[in-house]
Amino acid sequence: MTAPAPVPEPAGDWQQLIGSRVELRLDGRFIRTGEVEDATHDSAVMWLRFDGNHGRQLVSKADGYEVLPAG
Repeated sequence: MTAPAPVPEPAGDWQQLIGSRVELRLDGRFIRTGEVEDATHDSAVMWLRFDGNHGRQLVSKADGYEVLPAG
């Protein structure tokens, strides 16, 4: 029996994720995946671009969002 894959930790430094695909979560629930377009220097806010007709979204840590690298 193989061990389950480890669950990735939420990224703290959103600046390091610019250009990466990530999972957006709120209260531990998956919301959607997207690409990080930009983030503020203090990692308080980021812009995510989504596939299809979902466009872009401004995401704030203060609203409780977590961002994990998409794998």
